[in-house]
Amino acid sequence: MIFFRNMYNGRGEKLMKYRIFIVVILSGIFLAFFQSVSYANSSWHWITSSPLKVLPFAIVITLLIETIAVVKLGKVANSKKVFLIVSLANLLSFLAPYFERAYRFIPTSGGFSILAAFNKGPYYIVLVGYLLLTIIVELPIVYFLLRKNTKNRINLIVSILMSNIITTILVAVCERIICVGQW
Repeated sequence: MIFFRNMYNGRGEKLMKYRIFIVVILSGIFLAFFQSVSYANSSWHWITSSPLKVLPFAIVITLLIETIAVVKLGKVANSKKVFLIVSLANLLSFLAPYFERAYRFIPTSGGFSILAAFNKGPYYIVLVGYLLLTIIVELPIVYFLLRKNTKNRINLIVSILMSNIITTILVAVCERIICVGQW
């Protein structure tokens, strides 16, 4: 508190040297902890294997974990209905970025190609953005289609969120271990 009180002179004006000091310190911290490598004029390619080969295993594990979580933690009795809805939501959340990317590449590629959008570039790489996209797409679909079948709606929301976080982290770890790529 004393530091912030001393930042003002008698008339209530900020002293410029303290502002510069704070900006320099915060910029240094930001640059030290949030470094990123950028590659210009290059393209991504998979060195070991494409995630397309690992995708069936990721799908099975994801659907299994999310279905069990919604049935057990979300307290939804009809496991077949849960499996179908979770499968639909996962399919839509997986394809959403590729449809968007394929649409954006129509002027340069000459056509709408989901496979080209999947193989060209690191768009598939599972990061925080992929988790957010998954939650944005899957949470409303699964929740609104199953909210009447649960005993506790809060548990349903928590089970959807937690299962998506767990499966996305698992897929990200597996992807980093199995599929190696570079710029």
